[in-house]
Amino acid sequence: MTKKNKRILVALGAAVVIGGVVAGSAIKQSRSQTEVQLGEVGRSDLDQIVVASGEVRPRRYVNVGANVSGRILELRVREGDSVEKGQILARVESERYEAGERQSAAGVEAAKADLDRARADLEASNLAFGRVTEMRDEQLVSAQAYDQADAERKMKAAAVDGARRRVAQLQAALDSTRDDLYKTTVYAPMSGVITSLPKEEGEMVIGAMSFNPTVLMTVADLSVMEAEVMVDETDIRDLKVGQKAEVSVDALGDLTIMGEVTEIGASAIVRGSDASQAQGQLGANTGNQAKDFKVKIVLADPPANLRPGLNASTEITTAVAKNVIAVPIQSVVVREVGEDGKVIEAGAAAADEDDESAASARERGEERDGVFIVREGKAIFTPVQTGIMGDTDIEILEGLDEGQQIVTGSYRTLRSLENEARVKREKDKGKGDS
Repeated sequence: MTKKNKRILVALGAAVVIGGVVAGSAIKQSRSQTEVQLGEVGRSDLDQIVVASGEVRPRRYVNVGANVSGRILELRVREGDSVEKGQILARVESERYEAGERQSAAGVEAAKADLDRARADLEASNLAFGRVTEMRDEQLVSAQAYDQADAERKMKAAAVDGARRRVAQLQAALDSTRDDLYKTTVYAPMSGVITSLPKEEGEMVIGAMSFNPTVLMTVADLSVMEAEVMVDETDIRDLKVGQKAEVSVDALGDLTIMGEVTEIGASAIVRGSDASQAQGQLGANTGNQAKDFKVKIVLADPPANLRPGLNASTEITTAVAKNVIAVPIQSVVVREVGEDGKVIEAGAAAADEDDESAASARERGEERDGVFIVREGKAIFTPVQTGIMGDTDIEILEGLDEGQQIVTGSYRTLRSLENEARVKREKDKGKGDS
C-alpha cells in the first residue's frame, strides 16, 4: 500500500470519528429538548361568557291559596283560562262560617238591646237625681239620700259604658266572622292566565292560617317572561344588572331568545336547595358546600309557545374586548418568582423544603401568571397581566407583543416545563401515520 493510500484511509477514519462525535452530540442535544406545541401571539375579539341553567317563569305570578280550611265546592276556571282581577275563581264550603255569622249577628243585636236598656236606666237615674237635688236644696231630703241618688246615677252611667264596649266587642267578632265567610270565595288577585290548577272539586284544602296552606292554583302574567337561573359563586363577581344574555330553551330547539339581567340575588343558596330555604341557611355552617346565586333575566319578545317551567340555559356576556392581544388559555401558567425576578423552579423549592436550614433561608417568592416565550430554542417564562377570558383565549394586558412565538401546549408539558428549558416543536402526529 502506498503512502498516498494510507493518508487517504487515515483521513477517512478521522472523518468517520468526527462525524460520529457530531452525530452523537446532535442526538444527545435532541434528546435533551422538550417537545412542545408552539404558536404566535395575535389579536382577536373576546367575549367573556357566564353559563348558567334554570327555568322559564313569568315575571309576575301569584300562587293562590285557600284562606280558610274546608272542602272545595266549586272551581270556576280551568288551566289555561284568562282571568281578570277580582273574578271569582273557586268556592270553599261555608256552612260553618254562615252559622258563625248568624250567631255573631244575634249576639250584636242582643248587646245593642242591653245598651238601649242601660241607657234608659241611666236616663231614669238622671231624672231621679235631679229631683233629689231640688229637694235637697229645699232641705226636704237628707244628705245620705242625695249621695245614694248620685251613686246610683254613676253606676248607671258605667253600665251604659260597659254595654257600649260589649257591643263593640261583639261587632268586631261579627266582622271577623263575615271576613271568614267572605274568604270562602276565592277571587283572582291579578289579571292573567291560570298556569297551574292542581286541585279538583271535592278535595279538602288547608287555610292560610295553618303551617302549610294549600295552593289552589297559580295566576301568571305571561306578557313578561323571565329565565331564573342559578349562577356559580365563582362567576357572580362578573355579573351586573343590565348585561345582555342569550337564552336557549330545550323544548324550543335551536331558538335563541335575547334577554337582559334584571336581578342578582344578594344571598348565596346551597346548591341543590331551593330559594325558599335560603333564609333558613343564614347563620348556618355551610362553608364546605357549593353555592349559587339566583339571577333573573327578562326575555325580550318571547315566542307565543313559551311556557312557564321549561328548562332554560343562558349565556350571559359579562365583558367584551375588541382587537386585543390574546393567547390560548392553557398557555398561561403560574410560577413562583423571586424578588430578583427569577423563576424559582419547583424542584429547587422542594429541595429547600427538605432542607430545613435552606427553607428558612430562602424567602418565598410571589406566584405570577406568565407565558413561555421561545427565544433561541429556549422557553423563557415571562410574567403577564391578564384581562378577560373568552371561550378558548385570554386577553393579555401587559407582558407580550404581537407576533412573539410562545409555548401553547401540551397542558401536561406546560405543568412541568422549566424556565430556559430547551424546546422543539412537537411533531404532527397526524402526518406519516398509516
